[in-house]
Parts: sequence; structure tokens; C-alpha cells
Amino acid sequence: MPDIIFVSKVDFWLALLLWGLSLFTVSVPLWQWKRGAHKSLIQTILMTVILIPFAALMLIPFFGTKYILTNDQLQVDSGFSVQKIEITDITYITPTRSMSSAPALSLDRIKISYQDEEILISPKDKSRFYREIQARNPSIAIDTAGE
Repeated sequence: MPDIIFVSKVDFWLALLLWGLSLFTVSVPLWQWKRGAHKSLIQTILMTVILIPFAALMLIPFFGTKYILTNDQLQVDSGFSVQKIEITDITYITPTRSMSSAPALSLDRIKISYQDEEILISPKDKSRFYREIQARNPSIAIDTAGE
């Protein structure tokens, strides 16, 4: 079977929150610096070297969160790192609305249980994700109740 890439579903409110926090992180110190409140070399260096890259880092998940399903693995690419999960290790999949930290840009999530661990993801096309992962490992128990 060919590799399939599932993009992350994005909740509008979450996107707005992260974009707003990024903008706030940069704009408040920039506004104070431009206003002349604390015009110093140290603040200028901090602003350009730390704040702007930090704000950009907050936006990376929007451009890189995806889930790649190969014949043998589920690769969870969050923009910062790639986590590889063997499909044969996956035992149970269920929908969830957990607010736990996860490589997911929506609260419409799927909890994947494997080897006494769990990961939350939010593929945009959940029904296709269920079909494709079960085609690769029919022994995975999938609970679609609550969808």
C-alpha cells in the first residue's frame, strides 16, 4: 500500500489563539521599544534574537503537523519532531476531546493506544484514517462511538 499523508484538522479558535499570542509576544516589546520607554542595546538584542524567533516557533505546528501512514508505521510529524509508532504495536483507537498537550491542532482528536503509551492526533479525514490504519492492521480495535 502507498504511504498516505493526513493533514491535521485545525480549530479556528485555536489558530486564532496561537496567532494572537505570537503577535502579542512580538508587538508589546516592539511597541515599548519604539515608544522609547527602555531603548537599550540589550532590549534590542533580546527582541530580535529571542522574541521574534520565539513567536515564529509558536506558528511552526500550523505548517508542519501531519500524520504519515506507511505500511509499517504511523509517523506523527509535529513540525518540531517526528514520532514513529509501529502499526503492529497499536492496540486501540478511540475518539476523544481531551485538552492534553498533543501534536494536534484541534480538540476533535483520536487517542491511539500502543505499548502502554498513548498519543493524541487530529487527522482532518478521520473516517479515512480509520479505514487505512485498519487495512494495515485488522487487529486494531477501533471505537468510533461519540463521533
